[in-house]
Amino acid sequence: MTFFKNDHKNISYHPFLEFLIVTISLITILVPLRIASRIIFADEWVGSLGMISIVFGAILFLSKKEKLGKFGQIFLRQIIKNYKGKKKVIIYFQTGLFLSIGIFTIFSINAGNTDNQILKDQILEEFLNQGIIIDSEWNYDSIEKISSQVSTNEQIESIISLPLLIIENFEIFSVVLAVTDQLMGGWVMYFWQVMVIEVIEITLVVVISKKILLKNS
Repeated sequence: MTFFKNDHKNISYHPFLEFLIVTISLITILVPLRIASRIIFADEWVGSLGMISIVFGAILFLSKKEKLGKFGQIFLRQIIKNYKGKKKVIIYFQTGLFLSIGIFTIFSINAGNTDNQILKDQILEEFLNQGIIIDSEWNYDSIEKISSQVSTNEQIESIISLPLLIIENFEIFSVVLAVTDQLMGGWVMYFWQVMVIEVIEITLVVVISKKILLKNS
């Protein structure tokens, strides 16, 4: 397998390697920014809206100006190649699936915090009585003790059956997510709120960028 080739204009690497380079680079840039925005804006996730557009816009501008060297070339190729033909259909399908999961998760947590608040409070009170939570935080020693009393097969069956609650008993499913979110300091809800907005944002930015690149090419 050849990982790079010379087309006499610039060096291009294997498509999968280029995809990894761009993906890892963006993660390296965006994750610290996302953590910083969480600290600065607290629960106001809307305060960080537009962050991806700014980052993408800056990278696109610098790439077009040939200021980012080989990375700029790879970045531009990924924008054009990944949104053509069969790849475009796959990416749009994955995007739609991810958005559906994110929106449903947000809806479920919200339902657990509102419509099923009574059941949620009862579960939290029971966790407190059993020592599973202390001062609104997980008591991992107690969890480990209880888990040791449950066989591995029973634990696996419980995990596998969790998605089935969506159909069989949505009330319990929503409460499970709401309790988990609360005990994790709201990070579950925050993560999916941000991801839904950013997936929509990044899709729009990439589509617009592709049109600009094809128009100017």
